[in-house]
Amino acid sequence: MNNLNYRWLAAGSVVMMLSACSSVKVWPFGGDEVASVPGAPANSTAYVCEKNRKFYVRMLDNGATAWVILPEREFALAKSGTSFSNGVSTLTILGQEATLVVTPENTYSGCSVPAPVKK
Repeated sequence: MNNLNYRWLAAGSVVMMLSACSSVKVWPFGGDEVASVPGAPANSTAYVCEKNRKFYVRMLDNGATAWVILPEREFALAKSGTSFSNGVSTLTILGQEATLVVTPENTYSGCSVPAPVKK
């Protein structure tokens, strides 16, 4: 065997020995573990809408304020009659159904609270 073959044999042996140790991760792309996916923010309700859009709502001040959590930003809406608004955006919640108008061009429609996932 030439020198190059010994190097490959030695490198392979080291990798196999290290992979046997549970505290050493040789494969950088993960293994059997399932990556944890962050869930809903604490004390919030998730709404899934048409076109697979979603947002979260956290009620504050005994229901007088709705804190809207979008993927790109968060903002508060004050209760105004049967909905919540800040003069620009409006959130209407009727039971498990909701509509969020962030701007006239950016509306989340057909939104509902998803059923719990059974494990």
